[in-house]
Amino acid sequence: MNDSKKGTILIIIAYVLWGLFPFYWAQLNHVSSIEIIAYRILLSFIMCLIYLIYKKELSVFAIFKNSKATIRFIIISLLLFINWFTFIYAVTNNMVIDAGMGYYLNPIISILLGILFLKEKLGKAQIVAFILAIFGIVYYIVSMGVIPYITLILGTTFGVYGLFKKKTKLSGMHSMSIETTILAPIALIILFAVSRNNDISLFTGDTKTIVIIIFAGLITLTPLVLFAEATKRIPLIRVGFLQLIAPTMMLFTGLAMGEDFSVNRIISLSFIWIALFIYSISILKGDNNDRKNNKRLSTNSRKS
Repeated sequence: MNDSKKGTILIIIAYVLWGLFPFYWAQLNHVSSIEIIAYRILLSFIMCLIYLIYKKELSVFAIFKNSKATIRFIIISLLLFINWFTFIYAVTNNMVIDAGMGYYLNPIISILLGILFLKEKLGKAQIVAFILAIFGIVYYIVSMGVIPYITLILGTTFGVYGLFKKKTKLSGMHSMSIETTILAPIALIILFAVSRNNDISLFTGDTKTIVIIIFAGLITLTPLVLFAEATKRIPLIRVGFLQLIAPTMMLFTGLAMGEDFSVNRIISLSFIWIALFIYSISILKGDNNDRKNNKRLSTNSRKS
């Protein structure tokens, strides 16, 4: 299996997992969003550290000797923190559909970034798909009548996060190890602040709550590692279009959780789903520009 196919499979799995995760995090709607984020960071950090010790790969932390790389990872980590917090806040406040719409915006951001910074190109069918997707998102934002801050924050932060991840040379697990190391002190400060005013759910919650929190690290890391590995193997444009899988699943997840689904959302999604269908057909037929993007990605990887 070549890198392109492997990357596509990995990112599809990651997006499917993300689409189902609202069911998981909704079980913690009695825990504050900021506390959940602290658990996600610390438990992910612990898992990464155990992995590095087991594999004897602690040398990865030598990257902190490189100031340019350190600054890049600080930016990546902060983008991840903002994205996580916004997503958890949305899920625990019955705004899963708004979160899903945010991840519909992300493909547009990813595609624009791929064109502007990575010199990727769209084929004719993909241009049509891109225009339809933009129209669907713009229609949704206008029909809302207010600025959908959840949608905008999630879409933008994860789009830029994906761009920076493509420029890192570390494996998915190594990258997450650096990111969670940077965020771990912030997580500790958060838990210390929470403990001064409230009980820590990890120690005082019921059995169900404690188990869900304990597995937060595994639940968090799995799709992120898959995503990191996939972005190194496929063009950012493909990363963007395939991400439409996750928010589509989130919308149905939101419906299953009892959220309202307006006519305007249906209209908006119709354009987005048609865009995904057109793009998928262009990939299956082997669009020339898509092949060129893959070739360029492969060449750049060899140079790294």
